[in-house]
Amino acid sequence: MKLKELKSWLDQLSDQELEKELLYNSMDYGISGNVAEINRSDDNLYYVGDEPVLLHTRHDLEKRGFTDKQINELDVEIPKGCYYIELSNEYSILQRFVS
Repeated sequence: MKLKELKSWLDQLSDQELEKELLYNSMDYGISGNVAEINRSDDNLYYVGDEPVLLHTRHDLEKRGFTDKQINELDVEIPKGCYYIELSNEYSILQRFVS
């Protein structure tokens, strides 16, 4: 979904509807909860297999000792300038699956 489509949909809601909480639901993991915030990425964000799951900027990875070649081989999880939602209790959810 593009932000323009989301805005158009939100513009159609009444003020009463706009006062309701925004929730997420992941059918893949059987979890749901409140959306705490929407973030904008100022840099490309990468995932390198950390637990808890963390996203890192190129600068973060360079400080951790990753080479340019290693970073260039990683997938960009969240491209620079995009908006994304973090599931605030994701770590506790992952712990349930690991246990």
